[in-house]
Amino acid sequence: MEAVSQMKATDIMTILFPTISVFVPLLEPKREEITKARKTFKYGATDRHQLDVYTPSDTSKKHPLLFWVYGGGFVTGERTLAAPIDLAYGNIGVYFAARGFVTIVPDYRLTPGATYPGAAEDLRDALAWTVSHPDELGPTADTASAYFLAHSAGGVHALTLLLEPSVLSAAPKLRAHIKGAIIASAPSHFEPVGHDVGPRDATSMYYGSPEATMAHAPLTLFRALPDEAVKSLPPLALIECERDPEWFKVVIGDFHKALVERGMKAPLILAQGHNHISFSYAISTGQGEGWAEEVVAWIKSL
Repeated sequence: MEAVSQMKATDIMTILFPTISVFVPLLEPKREEITKARKTFKYGATDRHQLDVYTPSDTSKKHPLLFWVYGGGFVTGERTLAAPIDLAYGNIGVYFAARGFVTIVPDYRLTPGATYPGAAEDLRDALAWTVSHPDELGPTADTASAYFLAHSAGGVHALTLLLEPSVLSAAPKLRAHIKGAIIASAPSHFEPVGHDVGPRDATSMYYGSPEATMAHAPLTLFRALPDEAVKSLPPLALIECERDPEWFKVVIGDFHKALVERGMKAPLILAQGHNHISFSYAISTGQGEGWAEEVVAWIKSL
């Protein structure tokens, strides 16, 4: 983590490759463990409708599901990245499997191939597939208990799954399976100083226009929910990286404030020392895993 602390920039594209270059060698000793643990299944019609599953070795009890939803700015990302970074996001899969979760890493459709709320619908369908295919997950999978751990744009999609009424209304019984969600470094809206949404911005490509982006941002959706719908939401926790871009910190804070104002007790976890990229790449390296242990403790406290 010392190398991350020496990076003065927080802009994602500036720190992206320098940060990855720090952690790729540290993950290499985990190669055999990660690649052997990974099992891949198809949950839908396209190549983007696939998911990887990592199962705990402990067969003495049932284990809840944990969906890791990666980010990528709406336009990039996949469950297993290309070499030399092909151990992400298997590093997260084996880490949480070792802590008692059947960990699932689903792909979802990206823009411009998908528009709002397509990616959230894919998360819904991935959950539906796991619930209806317990044999593929193994005998210790507790399909009645599912949690989402979602980062950056993935956090936007996970919040859309929970907050956009049309998404889960197509499969209303699925809501009961979702026992909690942890949203990490995800924009709850796109209006802070320092971030402009233009017509060619990736968010506008996904939502359809700058106006639609504002209208369907997670904070807007949450504020529009009636009180009874808020009460029916699963427990939420938020994560902020210490070295996130400042506008991310603003929008995370805005969403946390909105949750508290409506009576939701949502912890705000600080991923100490992390920038936006090291947050996920450090897992399974033995460095900077404090936020992940807090997530495990929070889930167990529910």
